Amino acid sequence: MQNKRSMKIIWAGCLSAMALALVGCGGAELENKTFPLAVVIAQQNGQHKICYLAQQLSDVANERADGGNVTAAAASGSTYYETHQSFEKNNRCQLDMTHTKAVIFQRGFLESSAFRTFLDTVRSENTYARNTLVYLSDSGMEEMAKLNDTLELPLGSYLEQMTENEQEVNEQAFVTLGALLNEQANASRTLLIPVLEVKKEQPVISSYEILQGFQLKGRVEDYEAQIYYLLGGQMQQMDVYLDKEEQVRLHSIKCKRRFSMHQEKVTEQIWLTAEAERITGKASEERVERTLENKIEEICRTALEKNEADLTDSSRYLALYAPDIYRVYGKRADEYRSNLTYEVSVRIRML
Repeated sequence: MQNKRSMKIIWAGCLSAMALALVGCGGAELENKTFPLAVVIAQQNGQHKICYLAQQLSDVANERADGGNVTAAAASGSTYYETHQSFEKNNRCQLDMTHTKAVIFQRGFLESSAFRTFLDTVRSENTYARNTLVYLSDSGMEEMAKLNDTLELPLGSYLEQMTENEQEVNEQAFVTLGALLNEQANASRTLLIPVLEVKKEQPVISSYEILQGFQLKGRVEDYEAQIYYLLGGQMQQMDVYLDKEEQVRLHSIKCKRRFSMHQEKVTEQIWLTAEAERITGKASEERVERTLENKIEEICRTALEKNEADLTDSSRYLALYAPDIYRVYGKRADEYRSNLTYEVSVRIRML
């Protein structure tokens, strides 16, 4: 018994010594590390250009430290990997992306082959967290970097807080690097990537880029994106403006769908149910239902005609809910969408 107790004491001492040694090594390494909270990536004239919005070492433990403690540093190279390595060599430091909150792609990057190469590098290097938020930007790299001089929080933390404070859309609906990596491998979903724009020294989401089947399909406005989230079960609540005097708020939103096919034409029947409370005015249940039905049908039809994009993301449901239609179209998503129409029915219970 005494021998066992002695062995436990020795073992505990060894583990403690190892832990202290590791902490010591970790502390030494921290001094040579840079911690970007946001990364802005562009491709110009065949060259990668990356701006690292990094946090001061003293504030690493406090990820929401004052924005003034964030430094902006740029690097360039022929590939993302080369640019990354060039930055570390020129600045005599190691980039640690585990604290990165947001990756912001500049206009045109997603259309280039560099986008796929970037994702391949992220997958193989495994340097970013899968839940790192993804944005596009119409504003210049310099404008995004300057935000750190004006925002109360570092840009990466500011964008993360925007997501956390979103009251209408579920947090899981926002696009992450993990979602992009899955889409690159499977090309099975529709994703709406938020587009950032600098207005009055604030980053705002001005529109959304549609990525469907890992192909860019153009942009939709905020009110159109709401319908995508609504039909995808990602809306916690939704404000519906009937006119200047009447507004209602939807809760307990549920969506069901059914598919039918006649002579290769596919009809997606959508049933939406929700509870509603009047914010202003005296709108009836019937008026709210009719307004929503017309709005959903119009926005989804317009997206098909203008962007060849299905905002209901219906093809991903075919294998489970309509195997006969799935057997006809299989992986031919473009042909399927060209033969798709919608029928929408909304039922509201006014509280």
